[in-house]
Amino acid sequence: MREILFRGKRKDNGEWICGDLLQDVESGICAIVSYVNLGGNIHDLSESCIFAVIPETVGQYTGLTDKNGVKIFEGDIVRYGDTIHEVVFEQRNGTAYFGLVYSKSETLPFGHYQDLRQIEVIGNIYDNGYPF
Repeated sequence: MREILFRGKRKDNGEWICGDLLQDVESGICAIVSYVNLGGNIHDLSESCIFAVIPETVGQYTGLTDKNGVKIFEGDIVRYGDTIHEVVFEQRNGTAYFGLVYSKSETLPFGHYQDLRQIEVIGNIYDNGYPF
């Protein structure tokens, strides 16, 4: 089973938090549930581990890691060789995939032309700005 994980910036202090996503589509409210492990037992779910996040910063984990073992999320900025790209979730022509933005009109799915062992996360669009 693949790991489904989200991250977002906390509203209260701007720190990044990872976990499951809770969202109310009508109100636009988003929260991340961060689990506390109790020594292999069921996860403790309490108010202290539910954090309101800034909706625009929420991104899903791609299921991939970079050459340094860093998890790659939507909104990350990655270096591939001597080029810089944003990681996005793309939906086109009935397909959906995580990929790298190559231009305003071209996004390529991970692994299409990239050697994934050469990709390195160098920031994200929220903390470092849009690279293009």
